[in-house]
Amino acid sequence: MAVKLFDLGFMSWKDSQLVYHALARLGIEAVVVQRTRDCYVSLGLFNSPQELDLAYLRSRGIPYFRREIGGGIVLLDREQLFYHVVVHRSAEHTPVKTDTFYRKFLSPVIATYRELGLKARYKPANDLVVDGRKISGNGAGLIGDCKVLSGSILFDFNHALMSRVLRLPGETFRARAEELMRERLTTLREQLGEFSPQEVKQALVGNFEELFGELEEASITPEIAREMRRLEKKYLSQEWLNMPGRAARELKIAEGCYLAFASLGEVEIIAERNEGRLRWVRATRRGERMPALEERLLGEEASYEKILNILTESLEYSQDVEEAARAIAGGN
Repeated sequence: MAVKLFDLGFMSWKDSQLVYHALARLGIEAVVVQRTRDCYVSLGLFNSPQELDLAYLRSRGIPYFRREIGGGIVLLDREQLFYHVVVHRSAEHTPVKTDTFYRKFLSPVIATYRELGLKARYKPANDLVVDGRKISGNGAGLIGDCKVLSGSILFDFNHALMSRVLRLPGETFRARAEELMRERLTTLREQLGEFSPQEVKQALVGNFEELFGELEEASITPEIAREMRRLEKKYLSQEWLNMPGRAARELKIAEGCYLAFASLGEVEIIAERNEGRLRWVRATRRGERMPALEERLLGEEASYEKILNILTESLEYSQDVEEAARAIAGGN
């Protein structure tokens, strides 16, 4: 049986997520391309709503959704083209290893960027980058008996809003987060200026057909619609939305780039961990900069032991210092 193509155009925010969850629950192998009419936030399965500024979201009327697959927190709006791949976990064309799964099913997306003149490449675990800058983030996981890949092609991106919807520890952290997003993320509009969203979609569909063979055009049937409404009750319930996730110790900007925060009473440290080293550091005591500590940390390897030694020598040992070293090093 051929893999189905659902070219769904603009959908409501919740249906743009519910559709691929429903296809997976029904065991329908498919490629879905779509856009959302609304701005919303999507959490990965292991994120916590406590990572969001919920009061700000309510004040702006921005909803949020928790996916049943992995990946991080993403801001989604009309300036993105979503793609979802749903395949049976036991099918011959479905790789078992996660890395191979990403490489295979992101290859049509990479080919699309390259047709547009951009030298996109895959960066494990789940980013696509152009000249070292993230241009697509992706998530994957099991839903029912299907493996699902979900991602988007960024036409444009609202860095300021993304930094604002997150619950971050202070304005210095927020300002650096937005600055890093502008440095490390890029979009089609930034890279190309003018482009045709319709031509981008057509190229993407064509490249998925190169991978799967001819796709069978399909639309949402009454069975799929019923499953979407059934799942809506679960996925929009307070029990599901507020299910505890992992405690956030840092903000992921892109693969290999994280912004971490540590508080030790009067001392606060913000550190950018980039490809295994500390590339930017702000340390303050009661709001005053600590240049000596910043200088010692800047450029250091993101190693728990090395950072712990520096903090212990500068601040004296305590349990808080241990926790701060662990947060800055990212568990390394």
